[in-house]
Parts: sequence; structure tokens; C-alpha cells
Amino acid sequence: MRRLSVIGGASIALFAGTVGVWAVATTLSGAVVTTGQFVVDGNVRKVQHPTGGVVGELLVREGARVEQGAVLIRLDDTVTRANLQVITKQLDEFAARRGRLQAERDRRDAIAVAPELAGRLHEPEIAELVTAEQALFEARRASREGQKAQLIKRVGQLQDLIVGHRAQQEARDRQAILIEEELLGVRGLYEKNLVSLSRKAVLEREAANLEGQKGQLLAAVAQAESRIGETQLQIIQIEDALREEVMKELREIQARSAELVERRVAAEDQLKRVEIRSPSTGFVHQLAVHTVGGVITPAEPMMMIVPVEEGLEVEARILPADIDQLALGRAALVKVHAFNQRTTPELNGKVSRISADTSRDPQTGVAFYTIRVGVEPGELARLAPHRVGAGMQADVFVRTEDRTPLEYILKPLRDQIAKAFKER
Repeated sequence: MRRLSVIGGASIALFAGTVGVWAVATTLSGAVVTTGQFVVDGNVRKVQHPTGGVVGELLVREGARVEQGAVLIRLDDTVTRANLQVITKQLDEFAARRGRLQAERDRRDAIAVAPELAGRLHEPEIAELVTAEQALFEARRASREGQKAQLIKRVGQLQDLIVGHRAQQEARDRQAILIEEELLGVRGLYEKNLVSLSRKAVLEREAANLEGQKGQLLAAVAQAESRIGETQLQIIQIEDALREEVMKELREIQARSAELVERRVAAEDQLKRVEIRSPSTGFVHQLAVHTVGGVITPAEPMMMIVPVEEGLEVEARILPADIDQLALGRAALVKVHAFNQRTTPELNGKVSRISADTSRDPQTGVAFYTIRVGVEPGELARLAPHRVGAGMQADVFVRTEDRTPLEYILKPLRDQIAKAFKER
């Protein structure tokens, strides 16, 4: 009996010692387990258009693979092209008018073709514009020259009239001298009673009449000279009026041309945006445009492009109670739900991101941290012939620090003791 007690005690001691050694010497690997989904390691590209428009051609479908720069949608450019043509035509007309106005301002014999039109004179529309402005330039110049010629002729006529008046003045002066001499003799004879009073009176009336005629001629000369001054002023005013008109039109053309240039830039930019191209190589996702002739709203996403050159990560949620067990670079295992669980290998990864703060589920209100586990392309290749895509679900096992069984047993006790001391 005593022997059995010794054997039993030794067995118990051996078992206890074995368990104690195991609890102290053995390390166990822990893990934080969660569920997540594959996401692109980078940003999914939104395809948007700043101004929108009407769909002319739809060149892709949902899930299609597209290359970077490939045309996805081509907008209807009928209105844009028509608008650009109208603007360009108006600018060409203004350029031709500007050349004619500058020639009139500088009193040149021919218009100067604007630089923007000089290289396009072979175009019938441009040649017609320049020809029309040259014809208008010559017609306006002929009209001005005709007006000035008439006024110059009038000046000549007035000058001739002045010459005639002055000739008459000279004749009246000579007559006045003769009459004055005759009147002087008659007055002497009258004083001697050799001639009658009527004879003397006749000569005095003729002398007075000549003085009146001389005054009229002087007034006529002054009037003619005044009319010459007015006519010469009219000649100057023709050029001044032309210059004022030309400068006013040039200012208007400059202002309207500046406005049209801005509109042309906008139209050309809009025309460049008619072809909506893929921002990167990838797959079409969430295609929102399905009909030719449909309207695209400005800035609204038309589709997403999921890049293929980006790696895949698993995005998962971690409860706040487990976040202290995680760290960047911590090893993790990923198991894809979509494939056969018996034959599908677990993928090795590492924690690549941990959110700085918690978020809340809008439906449940539960707080969580967001982590991402990076999976190398080489690991994904192990799933062949299967292919992992964004959105697939997966289980994530993030390894925690290795601990002994004894540490697992004592940790709750240590936590309670530490909490008790803190409360005290």
C-alpha cells in the first residue's frame, strides 16, 4: 500500500513537473481573427467629365479591360464644332476688318493682311474676306477723295471770286481817283459860277457810289475768305472724322476679339474633352452610362477604372479591444472564401496600414479600426488557375506575440490585480 502511494505521488509529481515545464518552455502563437475583402492597393480611378454632354459613342462595357489612354466614351461634338466654326468665322472677319481699319488709320494705299490670315489666303473664305475688305477700303477712300475734291474745287472757285472782287476794287479805286480829280476842278469852277450845282452834285453822287461799291467788294472778299476757311476746315474734318471712326471701330474689334478668343479657347478645350479616355490600365467597374444619346451630368462619375497594375490588399475591421495586439509589419494569413477551402492555400501577408482612429458602422454603431494586409503578387500567383479580384471576401489571421501557456493563464490574473491597484 505504501509502495502504491509512493508510485502515485511520483506519477503526480512527474505529471505536474511535465506540465510546468511545458507551461514555461512552450510558446504558443496567437492571432486576431477577422473578415475582410480584397481592395486595390491604391485608388480606384473615377471617370468624370467637367462639363458633361450627350453620349455619341459608348465604346466599353461593364467589366471590360481597357488600356491607359483608350477612348471610353465619345461625346456628340456637333454643337461644339458648330459653335467653334461660328467663333472662328467671326474672328476671321474681325481680323480682316482690323487690317482695313489700320490701313485707313495710317493712310496706306492698300490694306495689310493680318498675320493670322496671311498663311490662309489659299482658303476661299479668307481670300473672299480680304478681297471684300480691300474693295471696301478703296470705295471708302474714293468717296473721301471725292468729297475732298469737291471741297477743294469750291475753295478754288472762292479764290477766283476773290480775285475778281479785288480786280473790281482796283477798277473802283482808279475810277474814284479820276472822279476826285474831276470833282476838284468842278468845285473850283462852281465857286467861280462857271458850272451849275447839278453838275457838281452828279460828280459827288458818283464818288459816294464808288465808295459804297468798294465797301461791298471788301465785304464780298471777306465773306469769300471766310467760306474758304470753313471749306478747308471741312476737308480737315473729313480726315479727323475718319480717324475717330476708325479708332472707335478698332477698340470695339479689339474688345470683341478678346471675348471671342476666350470663347474659342473654351470651345477648343471642350472639343478636346469630347473623347473621354481611361486614366489607367484596368477594368471598367460601376458603368453608369448605357445608352447612346444619353446625357452625362457634369462632374458625375460615369464609371470606375480598377487598375490592374496595382497590387491587392485585404481591408478588414478590428475591434478596439484587439488593436493593441497589432503592429505594422505583423505577419498575417489570408484565406479566400470564393475558392475550395480544402485545396486553396493560405496566403502570406503583412499588416501594411492601421487607421489612426476608430470609425463607426453607420448601421450598427459598432466602433472599429480599419487595417490593411498587403499580399504580394507572388502569393496571389499560388492561387492559379484562380484569380483574385477586388471585392472578394477573405478570412484574415493576424499573428500576435508568441506567449507561453503560463502567460496565457496568468494574464487575466495580472490584469485584475493591476486594475485593483489602480482603483485603489
